[in-house]
Amino acid sequence: MSAQALEAATAHARAFGTPGQLTPRGLRDLLGEPAWQRLPAAVRERFGDPSRTVDYVGRFDIVRANLAGRALAWLCQLLGTPVVPRTGRDVPAIVHVSPSGRGVDWTREYCWPEPPPSLVRSTKVIAPDGSLVEELPAHLCMQLAVHEAAGALHFISRCYYFSLPIPLRRDRLKLFLPRWLSPGTVHVEHRDEAGGWFRFTMTVTHPMLGELFYQTGRFHAQGD
Repeated sequence: MSAQALEAATAHARAFGTPGQLTPRGLRDLLGEPAWQRLPAAVRERFGDPSRTVDYVGRFDIVRANLAGRALAWLCQLLGTPVVPRTGRDVPAIVHVSPSGRGVDWTREYCWPEPPPSLVRSTKVIAPDGSLVEELPAHLCMQLAVHEAAGALHFISRCYYFSLPIPLRRDRLKLFLPRWLSPGTVHVEHRDEAGGWFRFTMTVTHPMLGELFYQTGRFHAQGD
C-alpha cells in the first residue's frame, strides 16, 4: 500500500471506520472535545455513532427558493437532484440516515401533497486530508466547516468541486468551481429543541443572486 493510500485509509478509519468496523468519533474529532461537550446530550447521541441507522420524521415549516434558486433546482435534476426542485409550507418529510462503506448516507424525502415525493441524497465522508466533505450526485463535492455555537451544530460550505476518476490511477482529479458559478454558501444548523425534537435549518446564499434556498423544520427519531 502506498503512503498516500495508507494515509487515506487511516483518516477514513479514524472518522467513519471501515465496513463492519465503524467508530463513533468522526464528528467528535473534527469539532474537538471542548466543543463536542458543549453540545446537548441529544445532539451528541444523534451524531456520535455513524454506524447507526435511523429515520427522523417531521415536517418543514417552509421550503422556499427565489427565482434563480428555482431555475437552478430545475437544472440540477439533470445531476440527480442535489437540491429540492419544489417549494411549499408545512411539508411532511423523512430524513433517512444510514452508514455506508465511505461514510454516512443522508436522504431527505419531501412528501408533497401531490406525488411524487422529492429525494435529496448525499454522503458525508472524511477526506484524506481530514476535512469533512459532502458528496452529492454527479461527482459534485462540497467541503464543509463544522463548529458549535450556543449549543447548536453548524455546517458551512467552504468550496465546491467535481471529483473525477483518472483512468488507470487510484487518485481523482478535483475541478474546483469559482464562487460565482457555485450554488453559493450553504449554512445548515442543527439545534436541539428538547423532548426528542430538533430543528433543521438550511440557507443557501449566492454572492450575486442572494438567498437561493431556505428551509426549516422540526424532526424527531421515528418511534420516539
